[in-house]
Parts: sequence; C-alpha cells; structure tokens
Amino acid sequence: MTLPIILKEKIKLNEPILPSQQLTDNEIELTLNRWVQLLHMNRIHIVFNQTPVRIREQYDYLATSFFNMELPPHPYEMHFCFMYDRVEQELPGDELDQMVRQMLEDVFRKQESNSKPCLNRRLQFNEFENLSEPEFNYLVKSYAEKKPTISQCRISIQQKKYEGGGLVLHGKYQIGFAYAAYCDLELGGWTVVLNNVDGNWAVQSLYIDGK
Repeated sequence: MTLPIILKEKIKLNEPILPSQQLTDNEIELTLNRWVQLLHMNRIHIVFNQTPVRIREQYDYLATSFFNMELPPHPYEMHFCFMYDRVEQELPGDELDQMVRQMLEDVFRKQESNSKPCLNRRLQFNEFENLSEPEFNYLVKSYAEKKPTISQCRISIQQKKYEGGGLVLHGKYQIGFAYAAYCDLELGGWTVVLNNVDGNWAVQSLYIDGK
C-alpha cells in the first residue's frame, strides 16, 4: 500500500511543462499523446469526452490540474480511471432567431402572430410579473395604441447564451414612427429569456427598453 502521492510524482513526470501558448498545435498533440501513454503505463487512464475536441484545453487541464491531483493510498497494481466530460450544447440557430425577431416585431406592431415561440404559462414583461398570455397581449395593445403607425422596424440579435437554466438573447431595436410631416426614430435594447418545455421553446421573460 502506497502513501498519498501527487499524480505527477507517481508517473515520474520530471520534464518542464510549458504553457500551451508557447506550443504549436502539432507540439500540443505530440505532448498529449506522450503524456497519455505515460499515464497508461502507470495504470492511470483518462478519457476526454469532449465535443468539439479541443487539444489545447486538454493539455491545459492535464498541465495545470490533473497532474497536481493527489491520489489516495492504494495498492501498487491498482488502476485509476478518470473522465473529462465537456460536451457543449449547441445553441439553437437561425430558425429560433427569426422567431424571436418576429415575436418582437409583433409586440411593436401590436400584431397577433403564430410565429412567436410559444408563451410559457406565466411570463414577465418588463416590470409586470406572472402574466397570462391574454394579460400580456392586453398590455402590448394598450401601449401600442398610444403610438402612430410604425414605418420601419429593425431588430438585431447581439448576444445569445445559456444562463440560469434558460436561453438568454440580447439585442437592439430601431423603430420609425410616421407622422403627418416627419418621422421619429426610437432606439433601444431588449432581452428575451426562453426555456425549453417538452422540446418547445417558451418565453419566460421579455424586457424592452422604454416599454
């Protein structure tokens, strides 16, 4: 039975470990292969479950974390198995982006539309919380009636990320209002939070500057 030991000492890795920034992709790959072989020879096995594969990330993990891990007391012949699990979830693409844009345009134009992501049972719209879909539609129409006809509506998506169990989208909008003798532009930002309900994206909250 051995005493506790740092993994790097167990496999007798005495070579200097260079920062990955100083190495080419080919050098990274050759070093990784050599390290994995050395680990296997010492009955230590690591599997990288990573999509997409990022060899620099694997190198950095071994160099800065894995090799400094302390192994507990164990028989000399004991095998250790580890898994590095990093499978990145792909963000929904163009179809959902277009649905969000259309939903926002429907809000600005006080239109009913089937193209918006299905609304959650209750949602937040700016400072109004726990709204039903009819209540949400009433608020949208009440605000829109105070404005003249929209002559143009531009909506851009600037950021999309998973956060707090939902999909958060941030963007900007530009709306043109047509008056009798001139046009007025309104600029602002927006945030939409979606969650996935039984495979369908649903609106959890919607925030629009100035609304």
